Amino acid sequence: ERVELPHPSPSTMFAVRSTPAVRVSAVAGRALGAKKFNPLAAHVARKAPVAKARFSVSANSGPPSADGSVDIYRDTPLRYMGYANEVGESFVAFLPVWGVPATYGVAALYVLADTLDKGKKAYDGEADEDQKVKRGAIVTLDTFTWQMLASVFWPGSFIRCVVNATSTALALGHIDGDIAKFIPTVVGLAAIPFIVKPIDNTIDTAMEMSVSKALNGKLEGPADAGIALGVIGACLVVPPTLFSVAAAIKDLAA
Repeated sequence: ERVELPHPSPSTMFAVRSTPAVRVSAVAGRALGAKKFNPLAAHVARKAPVAKARFSVSANSGPPSADGSVDIYRDTPLRYMGYANEVGESFVAFLPVWGVPATYGVAALYVLADTLDKGKKAYDGEADEDQKVKRGAIVTLDTFTWQMLASVFWPGSFIRCVVNATSTALALGHIDGDIAKFIPTVVGLAAIPFIVKPIDNTIDTAMEMSVSKALNGKLEGPADAGIALGVIGACLVVPPTLFSVAAAIKDLAA
């Protein structure tokens, strides 16, 4: 008696058995063709609130406009103004006393300009005339808070700790001269790309649990409001705490 064997399906006929060699080759191909993640580029995008895709209150969230319009605060060299304070903290050994505060002023001007721009866009983009002022105010407050925390004070305080720790280590190691000025600067600049993503992700989460949630009217009762207040309070405490730690580290070399 002839036994009928089941006919293999097309997918079975042309399936390639996954061997270690095949898997390695596939991984290698993906690696060669994949664009590497650039943490510094992420920071550049993060300087503009339009990159905060998860924020429901952000104006123009997501990728650049399909009509080719240019956001001067994200798509032009003007965006690098947001780095002024971090660079200033790194170059503290070469700047006059007023130098570092001046770089914070530059970064703050960038934040203010970008905040006003995003608030205006939110106002103009709101179709409901009765909601224009509310939408503009929400996006303005959300943008300003996020920018000041994630773009100015958190990274600035972290870089000051890094620079002071490096300077103190060199002093305790009895290393002085020009090298003792250059090394902390190089270390501070090198640290910037590595602190960007952790800070951005932390502030994103904190904002979603506090300010953005409150601005969108999504707080559910006193307990939720208490959590939101505690979260944003903790975010506000971090920079002065780190500045104090940086000062204590510097005193060790005195």
